[in-house]
Amino acid sequence: MKPIRCSPLSVRVPPVFITLCVCFALATGARAQTLVVLLEGLGGRITSTGIVSLQKELTAIPNTIVPAPIPQSKWRSVVKLIEEQEPGTTIVVIGYSLGANNSTYVAKKVKHVDELIAIQPSLWGPSVAIGENTDKAIEIYNPRFWRTAGLGAKRLVGVHFSYITNNDTHLYAHNDPQVHKFIFNEVKVIAHPAASSKPVVGIQPEGKVGPQDIQKVKAAVALLKSKSEQLGPARIEGTDMVGGTAAPAVFFGATKMNNNFTLVDQIVKEVGGTATIFVRSGSDYIRVATNVKKEDGSRAIGTILDPNGKVIEFINMSKAFYGAATILGKPYLTGYEPIHDVRNNVIGIYYFGYIVRGSLAAR
Repeated sequence: MKPIRCSPLSVRVPPVFITLCVCFALATGARAQTLVVLLEGLGGRITSTGIVSLQKELTAIPNTIVPAPIPQSKWRSVVKLIEEQEPGTTIVVIGYSLGANNSTYVAKKVKHVDELIAIQPSLWGPSVAIGENTDKAIEIYNPRFWRTAGLGAKRLVGVHFSYITNNDTHLYAHNDPQVHKFIFNEVKVIAHPAASSKPVVGIQPEGKVGPQDIQKVKAAVALLKSKSEQLGPARIEGTDMVGGTAAPAVFFGATKMNNNFTLVDQIVKEVGGTATIFVRSGSDYIRVATNVKKEDGSRAIGTILDPNGKVIEFINMSKAFYGAATILGKPYLTGYEPIHDVRNNVIGIYYFGYIVRGSLAAR
């Protein structure tokens, strides 16, 4: 059966009829190839008129169902709606303000989200880290804290997260035509991968790393260190094969880290990003526990820290490094700190980082 979609309706028709139309289509067994769910900000439709108009714009995309926007406090109903979809349905979740914050809880509760777009999430509302079940996540934010009073300040974290800057006040961001064009292009491309899209003026990739970003990385490295140190002091004992490479075995207390992903995966589950434990082997540092992925999707264990990069210079001086770095050919915002044994020798490295994806570029 071909998916049913609702045609754009006149603004004179109450939103409840739009919702009933969508619910009828879903309840009768028809499924959209792409389902787009919109979460309003605090204050509902009165303060989220741009989200209401965005719903009407997105319904023009073929084979796409876009229910009427849902109050941010009702995010659990979004989880239920997504769970009712047939396997293979493309899922896009879009939220504004506190709705953007709560979109992270939606992503956390469902099996899979193809794309999440957060429009100026609030610094003052809670959120959770986005995990591997979300293929792509984008936050549109204003780096000028004073223009949004923190309501549109960047705060979301997770795997596959990208950040895009604009200069809107918080009250205008959801109405900005350029933001609408950007989102329309994103949904159009994900609903029709072969479709082309045009550049959007006014939506730009983030050009530099801010203090808030570095603090997130530092906090994550501190968490990684704290959890490892709770296991016991670091030491080297014996060797192991790691990803086809012979590597010294690094322990925290009685817990061997080689090929043990519990610690690094626990960190990522809590704060997103990627984490690694390196062990020193001669002049090299080998990844023995990591969730950094290679091109084939497998863990990059057995690979080494770039011997010609700037990071290794800091580590060899027993110093920490924080900043942009390239990992296996991809750009990351990173933190590296040396692991010391009881004699204060550097025997490895703690690493944490967030990937900066090519999806930052406005399309």
